[in-house]
Amino acid sequence: MSKVMVLGAGDLGRRVFHELAHGPSDRHVRLVGRDEDATLRAANLTRFSSLQRGYGASVDYATTDLHDIERTAECIAAFDPDVLFLAASFQSWWVITTLPRDAFQRLYAANYGPWLPMHLVPVHKAMRAVRLSGSRAVVVNAAYPDAVHPILHAVGLSPHVGIGNVANNVPGIRVAAADRLGVPVHEVDVRLVAHHYVSHRLSRAGDSGPARMGLTVAHDGTDVADRLDVASLLKSLPLEYRRTGGMPGQAMTAASALSLLEPLADGRDALVHAPGPGGLAGGYPVAIVDGRIRTALPESISPDDAAAINLSGQVQDGITSIQPDGTVHFEPSAMAVLTAELGYECRSMPLAEAEGRAVEIGERFETYRMKNAG
Repeated sequence: MSKVMVLGAGDLGRRVFHELAHGPSDRHVRLVGRDEDATLRAANLTRFSSLQRGYGASVDYATTDLHDIERTAECIAAFDPDVLFLAASFQSWWVITTLPRDAFQRLYAANYGPWLPMHLVPVHKAMRAVRLSGSRAVVVNAAYPDAVHPILHAVGLSPHVGIGNVANNVPGIRVAAADRLGVPVHEVDVRLVAHHYVSHRLSRAGDSGPARMGLTVAHDGTDVADRLDVASLLKSLPLEYRRTGGMPGQAMTAASALSLLEPLADGRDALVHAPGPGGLAGGYPVAIVDGRIRTALPESISPDDAAAINLSGQVQDGITSIQPDGTVHFEPSAMAVLTAELGYECRSMPLAEAEGRAVEIGERFETYRMKNAG
């Protein structure tokens, strides 16, 4: 029986936990949250619905607070998972969507980079707990892996791989290509190299904007880019291939997470897409082989070119650079949005300052939210 721990009982963590228990595989899945009652209820909902459908996964829960690194380490060691899914953030991406439309649109212009501390800090704490626990689990992270992983890689604490982002548009691209080629979708192979900025933009604008992306499309192993108008294909993503977004749209992110977690838990090889593999910035096609994760770039895209593609997206997301020691420099134009809206400014951030920055952003955003509520 494989053991999978989901650390974080928010919307995404609960979705993934629920699906992991609904299948024929022999698994023990544990949900770990901060709130005892809410985590118990979520675990029991999954346990009972799984049983109702005739599945036999072992389902339970535990509680911890990521701020208590020793307690979290004890929690991890006690379960000894094979796979650990981190689904923790101090402020999820969807929170600003709850603002009045005008306020949301103004903050949205900052893109994702300036909010980095809200995702970096909980993952850093979780990874410190993983190391303290002595766990050998494969660690999969949901919180902005495109930028969090290269920062934590600098101090030897990067999760093995991330989820979502680059992966979320691949099914739509495959379906659009199959429809244009008139072939079954299972015969179409897509390899996409793209940063969070690009993957976010594709489903809304149908292009990569000022950033670069790397895309190959093959049918039965043969490149078919010359048979497709790729620009037109991408433009169709927010049109005839548009999908539900917002909180309900997290079903797509959960599916992207499961495309990684299930092969890892079940010992299957797979070719998927994921951000932050091995501490790299941005998103890549990745292969899972014998429980190990490696990039699976097409022959037409070299590792150096893939890195340059992702760095172009990183800049557009609001991060100028990530230094070898993990210090982050932010794009002035992106940070200017948070300065104008929240009164928050940060030009560069060593890892040691991230927690203080997260607290400041949280406090300033709450003031902003209250001011705009009426």
